[in-house]
Amino acid sequence: GDIQGRIRKTLMMQDEFWPPSDCLTSFDRSKQITGDHARCTGAYLCDDDARPARHFSQGDQAYFFYEFELRRELEVPSGGLEFHAATGHVIHGKNSLQSETLVRSPVPAGSRLRFHQTISLDVGPGEYFFTVGLASTNSSSYLEYRTGLFNHEDFAQQVHEHCRAIDVGSFTVGFEKNGKLSHHGIANLPGKFQVNVVESGDRAESDGEATSQEKDSCPTIIHITHWKAGSQRIHRILRECVPDLIVSPQPGETQFRHWPVQAEKVYPTVYVTRHEFSKVRLPPNHRRFIIIRDLRDTLVSAYFNMKISHPIVDIGRTRLRRKLQALDFDEGLIYLMDDWLVPCAKIQISWLESQQRLIRYEDLLEHDLEILEPLLLDECQLKVSRERLHEVVQGSRFERITGARQRGGRKMSLRMNERA
Repeated sequence: GDIQGRIRKTLMMQDEFWPPSDCLTSFDRSKQITGDHARCTGAYLCDDDARPARHFSQGDQAYFFYEFELRRELEVPSGGLEFHAATGHVIHGKNSLQSETLVRSPVPAGSRLRFHQTISLDVGPGEYFFTVGLASTNSSSYLEYRTGLFNHEDFAQQVHEHCRAIDVGSFTVGFEKNGKLSHHGIANLPGKFQVNVVESGDRAESDGEATSQEKDSCPTIIHITHWKAGSQRIHRILRECVPDLIVSPQPGETQFRHWPVQAEKVYPTVYVTRHEFSKVRLPPNHRRFIIIRDLRDTLVSAYFNMKISHPIVDIGRTRLRRKLQALDFDEGLIYLMDDWLVPCAKIQISWLESQQRLIRYEDLLEHDLEILEPLLLDECQLKVSRERLHEVVQGSRFERITGARQRGGRKMSLRMNERA
């Protein structure tokens, strides 16, 4: 086994290795966007030992192999790969034209084009999904681009995409092998550090004064929840009551998990588990409240929202909407249940197991003022008058916002129960 591994690694470094056909991840036409020029027949991701891999450390080399079958002749073909984070934001993408790696041209119909791409994973820890594609251009356009007669925008008009296999695989990147974090953010960019110390004998304030201020401060307020549990309504209520104190939500809960949590501020819609919450350093004076929703209602609400009404904000949502629109109702629910609903369930279960006092979304629908008034004013000490809170809560009610449209998610989930 070790000898075979070394042989595979040696061949890979010499660009002579190609994974066995049974190792390639294959997929049908429904999982790729293609015309009549080519189709993707498989993809493979491996580590330094040429073994299939999905888990890497920061800075590791990842080796991607992908193959296309040509149905028509292509003059100057180009294969490429991009990978994106779970948010849908593209982290990196590169094709063979950009790397100036060309095959003999033209390539006749019936041929198989095999691409081997090596990428150094100098990116932030997280899960990533990769997509592969095939395009082509003509020789004269490529020559003009290489010699500087075409800029990128002009050249892009002469490049035609023939096949795109979306999210053919995924991988995770963790800390460096020694357990350290090489950088913050998406990418590790080259640069230099310099630091100087300027000494001063003056202190802005004494420790005693700071402690006194902490005692007199208002609490930091944290609203913990999961998706589709009325989080946007609570967000609107808090923002209308104390607009100057709101710390706006960020992708990946960056504002809470990675930035310093600010004293006397209000954090709406924080999607974290009990374990994730416990790892964050909080101001001494803070309050939290947790809102959960029946997961059946959560699932149904998400289905219609993502399939029909939710604004498209990134490429991930675009792909999800296309997927749901191609499935019937039952298939769509199963698809969301297996993927999208899992993080919601993890958040909810973690707080249920901690035996914390939880607020149920269903109770809020019927008794919003009775619940929110003592919670926000008495327990959390929100800086707003009772009169203003009443006005904001009443103005945020579902029927008023939607023009008296009746809530349907609960009825739908009850029907799901009956069918089950």
